[in-house]
Amino acid sequence: MEEKSDALNRSDRAFNLSGEKASFFPSVALKLTGACRFACPFCCEPNRTQYVAPIGDFVEITNILREFGTRRLCLTGGEPLLYPKISQLLKHAKSVGFYNLLLAADGALLKQKRSEVLPFVDAVRFSIHAVGSQHDEILSCPGLFKATEEAIDILTKETIPCFVTTVVTPLSTEHITDIAQWCLAKKVKRYFLFGLMRSGLGQSYINENGEVSQADISRIIAELKRRYPPEQIEIIYYDYASNADCILVYGDGRVVIDPYLDSQSFQLEIGNIFTDAPAQILDRFFADPENYKGYSEHLRMYNKLLP
Repeated sequence: MEEKSDALNRSDRAFNLSGEKASFFPSVALKLTGACRFACPFCCEPNRTQYVAPIGDFVEITNILREFGTRRLCLTGGEPLLYPKISQLLKHAKSVGFYNLLLAADGALLKQKRSEVLPFVDAVRFSIHAVGSQHDEILSCPGLFKATEEAIDILTKETIPCFVTTVVTPLSTEHITDIAQWCLAKKVKRYFLFGLMRSGLGQSYINENGEVSQADISRIIAELKRRYPPEQIEIIYYDYASNADCILVYGDGRVVIDPYLDSQSFQLEIGNIFTDAPAQILDRFFADPENYKGYSEHLRMYNKLLP
């Protein structure tokens, strides 16, 4: 393990984003809030009451990330649209050259904030777990599915790319084909199936309900790809079972690997964007070669989302 770590530290510490080499994480998720209006039984959020940083801190974080070389921000939560200054943050990030990907679940909030948010968003990804009222029941939020449909129609009209993701659970497998068909009807070009993360409520959900086997997931994906050619809709599976599928930055500056499988919390803090030099953060990241492997796969999947 030491040999691999040393090799990465010397010459292989470059990341590849759409053919461009970067010496710091080119794609980072900003964790704006843990708050959410919904009650997903498999929610991966470990702390819904986490500290919510003032806008000035997030503006400083984006400036530092831009200086370090980050190109794409994934605005996430909880529900990122619940962050009080979301439009101000998006506007600033866009003005300094970031590609802003909004990871949302709340179509009603997006409709409400469309004029404040959409001019500064490059793409939106929604979480959908069933079609119609069944989606509302899973999230314990009546009327949500209809609002999300309307939000997607708005995005389509504004020519803003829209993606859909479903967490693969024993609860969702019976709905996946219907969701794919619905995506096709709504002109959603990419449908992501995500593995169930074990953070938050994930592990307790698995304990109570079990999880879908890799063989069954492979069968589901093969059937979807047989039914829907990629020119109609692209089906993408991501298992979230590797280290560093995501690099999170919290409002207090903490830089976190998520997930980190050897940690009880499934996260590993590797530095603070306010106080640590990029080389210090990267040293801790590259201490485990599995981090590089997982993050590289994350970039490979998301490279195609960039223009």
